[in-house]
Amino acid sequence: MSPEIFVKRSLAAKSVVRAEVIQSLWSGYGEIVRYQVSGAQDNLTSVIVKSIRLDQVMAHPRGWQSDLSHQRKQISYQVEARWYRHWAPRLLDAARVAECYAVQESDTEILLLLEDLDTSGFSHRHHQLTWSACLPVLDWLASFHSTFISTGMANNDERVDDKGLWARGSYWHLETRPDEWQAMAEGELKRQASVIDETLRKANFQTLIHGDAKVANFCFSASGSEVAAVDFQYTGQGIGVQDVAYFLGSCLEEVSLTDHFAFLLEHYFAELTRCLVAQGESPDFASKVEAEWRSLFELAWADFHRFILGWSPDHIKNTPFSQMMTERALASLRTS
Repeated sequence: MSPEIFVKRSLAAKSVVRAEVIQSLWSGYGEIVRYQVSGAQDNLTSVIVKSIRLDQVMAHPRGWQSDLSHQRKQISYQVEARWYRHWAPRLLDAARVAECYAVQESDTEILLLLEDLDTSGFSHRHHQLTWSACLPVLDWLASFHSTFISTGMANNDERVDDKGLWARGSYWHLETRPDEWQAMAEGELKRQASVIDETLRKANFQTLIHGDAKVANFCFSASGSEVAAVDFQYTGQGIGVQDVAYFLGSCLEEVSLTDHFAFLLEHYFAELTRCLVAQGESPDFASKVEAEWRSLFELAWADFHRFILGWSPDHIKNTPFSQMMTERALASLRTS
């Protein structure tokens, strides 16, 4: 089915016009396109279609194309479709995402019909932030993580992988990146990679994580006080500080990160506690979650740094701050 017909049928629209390509998907798997519509339900005038070709096998920009890579990308788009269908409706307003109007899936194609966040007041994008501009995103993450805090608990019957999400959230976790691990230079981080991975996996308090919470995946209001998130291809089980570490590393300059990361982490945990208590959890429960996740923050940072050192060791994200956090994590393992 063509995207135009998909939009027309889904919204009972009189006319559908392809307006602009917003973005081509990584490795050529498809595109994100804005469509102008008229005579549609709810008086919609603009919508977004994310169009994915599951049978595409394109060259990876950094040369990492393989059957495993292709399979990972295929699954990631199926995960995103299931996220919007089954999980996104559970979110509170504080963790704003695009409304999903329709999903079309076949063996070779996925079409997602989404709210145009630009027309809903989230038209600003950033690649770098000041420390204070990080606060609304940390609030979003706290709300998101608190909503799903019991999903991965041992006493919960609801398994995320049975509901269409990744059993392990994030695109860099060790099990899904054996080639990148193999490419790492020999050293302590490579030797301890499985220990770090297992420690994160066995944390008592699990939740859903966004899995790709870089600043580019957040849409900001004009004032910067409100945000909405996009791109849920790697959403699955994990611990909240995996998202927090990845987000902070994606948006702050080295000096700002060094000066403010401790305060930003405090802000995240304060908001997480507020959200947990507001949804009926006890202050004692919130305190236990914070204690565990705070103790794992440096390991979560080192886990992503491990991926970078295998995937692209000369990448801009291989920073002195990341090296410092990784050394702290390794030091904690030496004394444990």
